[in-house]
Amino acid sequence: MARLRNLTPPAALLAAGLLWLTGSVVRAESVRERLWIWGHPAGVYNDSYLRPLGRKSSIEPVDAAEHMGLRNMIFVRYDGKPTAPFDSYYTPFRKLDRVYWSLVAAGGATSQADREAAFSLAEKHKNLAGFILDDFFHEPGQGNAADPPPSQIWLAANQPRFPVTLTVSPLRPTKCDALELVQTGWHSGDYRAKDVAVDLSADGKAWEQVAQGTLPNQPGAVLRLPLPETRWGMLRIRLLSSHDTHGALSVGLARLRFLAGGQAVDSSGWKAAASSTYPGHDPDALLAAAASPGPPFRASLTPAELRALRERRVRGRRLPLMAVIYTGQVKPRARAHVAEVDQLCLWTWRPADLKNLEANFAALEKLAPDKQLFLGCYMYDFNENRPLPVALMQRQVEVGCQWLKAGRIAGMIFLATPNVDVGLEAVDWTRQWIRTTGDQSLPKPLSARPR
Repeated sequence: MARLRNLTPPAALLAAGLLWLTGSVVRAESVRERLWIWGHPAGVYNDSYLRPLGRKSSIEPVDAAEHMGLRNMIFVRYDGKPTAPFDSYYTPFRKLDRVYWSLVAAGGATSQADREAAFSLAEKHKNLAGFILDDFFHEPGQGNAADPPPSQIWLAANQPRFPVTLTVSPLRPTKCDALELVQTGWHSGDYRAKDVAVDLSADGKAWEQVAQGTLPNQPGAVLRLPLPETRWGMLRIRLLSSHDTHGALSVGLARLRFLAGGQAVDSSGWKAAASSTYPGHDPDALLAAAASPGPPFRASLTPAELRALRERRVRGRRLPLMAVIYTGQVKPRARAHVAEVDQLCLWTWRPADLKNLEANFAALEKLAPDKQLFLGCYMYDFNENRPLPVALMQRQVEVGCQWLKAGRIAGMIFLATPNVDVGLEAVDWTRQWIRTTGDQSLPKPLSARPR
């Protein structure tokens, strides 16, 4: 029976190994074979993230993998450790099934010399199956896919008079067949619009209602309303009620999009006015955000540099590139770089944002429909430097397992080895889950993603 670590599928097939160049199914896989642990050199969190706990880790990465019952590792260099060349450090890694080695290290660090050393290492070891780009985008990662920058959402003032009206004026009379309204993702959960109605006018004096609906009460939820294909000079959105039950008791929108034939209409130069606005959150920002996603994200490497790395051959074949993307970075501005990698792993930096895990993952699927996706699962709250509640660990793991069995993700990654030996309940729960779930068979065959 072929060992997975000796095979590298092309990007058009699942990286983990159900389908090869022939498209034939090799065998049913277990859940464990799609599980990875994120590795760092021993003790790298002792003087930072673990200091508030007064605990120190000494476990080496491969020992940590064995302690968790895992055979696959995403290894990422940290604070320049280990130094190149990596051959002697790699010796214990040879017993693992599959290893990804960092071309971009923790904090987004990278150099030509370190990348060359990684490729040299891969030439010598058949179980080195790919490369990881950690902290790749140099943009804020906290938040949710639906969250635009705070200055690019419109909010009405607290406790406004209803209906709150939002009026849009194009440069010239126009027509479109649909209007999309995107729900806010304000950090407190306030400013959630509920019932809306849409009116059209030729001159801003006589109005005709043409649509109505209800925005779902989830951040980034989209309400698409059909519009009659007639020309209009002004469009008015009447926000009739709020989902808020306390606090602001107000409404807002994260984005407006006008569509014609399924394509976004260029709203550059259009104007928007509202009957109520919270200072600093003007309605014109809705149109500016819809007109252009902005320049590509700042990143550790350019798209051209990624393309060159992606095309390099190792042992006669091309190894996949996986990039880290945080929930707050799932934005159109990431597309230029995403196009040049094979795989993406999604991470939720703030545990509070795990309540939006499904919506954030759906946004990533939409952003990168042709990429293999992995789910990253923190076993510690790095945002607040404290233990992660077991309930949140359980949520992300069980949702991820559902996606794994449905073929929506190619694997799950648990972070990180320097957390394994410091007495964290979330780690203990995860190790037990791996023990009881790891040998379950995955459906045969899983959905072949990318689709």
